[in-house]
Amino acid sequence: MKKWILIALGSFLIFQIQGCKKLKKYTEFDVNNISNFTIPSSNYLINLPVDFTTPESTTTIQEKFENEGSSSKLIDEVILTKLSLFINSPANANFNFLNSVELYLSSDNQPEILAAWQYDIPENNLKNLDLITGNTNLKEYMKENSLTLRVKIVTDKVVSYDIDLIAKQTFHVKAKLKNLFNK
Repeated sequence: MKKWILIALGSFLIFQIQGCKKLKKYTEFDVNNISNFTIPSSNYLINLPVDFTTPESTTTIQEKFENEGSSSKLIDEVILTKLSLFINSPANANFNFLNSVELYLSSDNQPEILAAWQYDIPENNLKNLDLITGNTNLKEYMKENSLTLRVKIVTDKVVSYDIDLIAKQTFHVKAKLKNLFNK
């Protein structure tokens, strides 16, 4: 009899653990965002920082929360897990001119924060560049309808043409489900 009770208890615990894993799976998801901006031709000095702001980027984050069965009120954590820069044009451009880059994130109601960076960029004809991201909780930024990126670069070469870039961001979201946790 004791053997059957232990088997039943063990089975119950296994199903409970599996249920928690499934719940976790459904409360964590990624949100992708894309921003386009231009690095203007080098009419500035090399080895000195240059700042420019990208156009405000409207996010579809609220729609994504709804699709995942959650809402911005139920967000526990949002971490920027990936930020990659891609050269869109001209076709022959690469990141050899770039010594360092910092991307700052802000919104209408949130202060600017360093979101991603890369220093000592090698000259190996890269057309895409993955930046280092912090482990900062950005949940208040994700409650906003739009985000702004400010870019700070240091170049080590003069570039005589504009370079159009695409910044692809991936945010990992941990949120509660609406139907399980009403606030």
